[in-house]
Amino acid sequence: MKVSMHRVTIYIKVLLLSMMMLIISNISYSTNVVNSLIISGQVINKEYGNPVEGHLIYIKNDDRDGGLAGYSRTLLTDSEGYYYDTIYTTVNKGSFKVTTYDYLGKIIDTTIHFRFMNDKGSISIANFLIYMPFQSHKLQARFKYVQKQNSNRNYFTFIDETKNENIIGWDWDFGDGETSKLQNPRHLYASSGLFKITLKVMALVNNVVKSSVISKQLYISEIEYFHLGGHVFSEYFPIDVGYAYLYMIDANERYIAIDTMKFDTLGYYYFYQIPKNNYIVKVEPCVESQYYGSLLPTYYGNKIFWEEADTICLQNTSWEYDIKLDVGNNIFGGDGQISGNVKYNSGIRSFDELSNKGINMYLLDNNNQLLTYSYSNDFGDFNFDFVALNTYWLCPEVTGIHTDKIKIELSNEVPVIDGIEITILANGISYVVPNPDNGNGDIVGTPYPNPTMGDLNINMDIHPLDVVSYKIYNMFGEKVASDKVGFLFNSSYIIPTGNLKNGSYILSIEINSNNYNRAFLLAR
Repeated sequence: MKVSMHRVTIYIKVLLLSMMMLIISNISYSTNVVNSLIISGQVINKEYGNPVEGHLIYIKNDDRDGGLAGYSRTLLTDSEGYYYDTIYTTVNKGSFKVTTYDYLGKIIDTTIHFRFMNDKGSISIANFLIYMPFQSHKLQARFKYVQKQNSNRNYFTFIDETKNENIIGWDWDFGDGETSKLQNPRHLYASSGLFKITLKVMALVNNVVKSSVISKQLYISEIEYFHLGGHVFSEYFPIDVGYAYLYMIDANERYIAIDTMKFDTLGYYYFYQIPKNNYIVKVEPCVESQYYGSLLPTYYGNKIFWEEADTICLQNTSWEYDIKLDVGNNIFGGDGQISGNVKYNSGIRSFDELSNKGINMYLLDNNNQLLTYSYSNDFGDFNFDFVALNTYWLCPEVTGIHTDKIKIELSNEVPVIDGIEITILANGISYVVPNPDNGNGDIVGTPYPNPTMGDLNINMDIHPLDVVSYKIYNMFGEKVASDKVGFLFNSSYIIPTGNLKNGSYILSIEINSNNYNRAFLLAR
């Protein structure tokens, strides 16, 4: 009985439910809910400390960082110098430029960044100290607050800065129902939130008791947010243009794509408003870069594969996460060609939105050294042309997915291997490498069941005098089992797997010096 092997696609049907929740490399964290962003702040007279009432504030979307294109708002400060704006949006990140002017018309501005993760609301505070040559009162309360270092982030010290030598009393209201009469009190907030702190000072002014009140806003977020970034180098010089990808490692050791950015300014990448957590960063030159094809995609820590990347334990803002791109080896100038198609398993719900465009296809040598790479195109097709005849290992590199290497042997007899079919699954990959077109393409059938929980069956249409043997290789290209195949009575042969661990394997069957490679998954 002959079994057709023309472009067979292997689908993994046994997947654990927890694995279906995996989100992989080219999905960014997104939300369809309506989020609210509150932008607020206070304008204070830098010279005398009084709040500035009726002052113009301009809020405009920063088009360089996405967000709400075309958004613009003009506000006036109230009697306490505050301004407020609430913005409702379905976008999950962006930035705004907040601008005002001082008495002399000098521009004072700042950029605020927002990012929505699991939260549905965000608050950003942008205060301004501006020059105004007006003193409203002879007594003006002033204070600042400082978050206590290396301690509970809800713990603050409040410092009176009122310029008067005859103060006789202080009344503090911390905005959470607690008060104090100390000059410089400390206070521990029981929870996160937006608080309005008020200080009232009493002092003798011309031997008369006068009082003055000032307030400030304090926002303690439930999650700590920081910024991170760095330079992308080729040797000692920054590269010209490329992409940077940020992945968060969650409590279940899943790698969740958070953000992607294209950089083109002195090789500098950056990500704003990132929650305190563990991350990895991947960078690569893009098509228009002069380094495209010569420099390899690289993770922070100067590593090629995501499993080896250095973890960024983000606990403060840092711009020192530099990455040096690795250099590939020249394997071209030959008559060989390797091509195929890569796709995601459409049966997995969390993969429905994934595009099979832009997947990194790595080509390695027998020493596990990365030689070069290619991107899959709009249809998931990949291709390596003019490759030297040799033995290679093909590996799709998808962050967060453990992928097997595929052995490819190019020779004078078989210089071209095309039609390779790769399916990316939640916990690995499945693939088929078509037989060389030597007239014997349907001699060896598909292993079954696949995945298998025990022994593996395979049909072979062979002559009793054929010399048949098999070898099994693991994902690292190591031979883990081998044997000779005896006489077949019913064209079916059973391959024992009792000594193998769970995982993906290549079954290489040799018939009269011809090799037939088949992939299978062992999942007990």
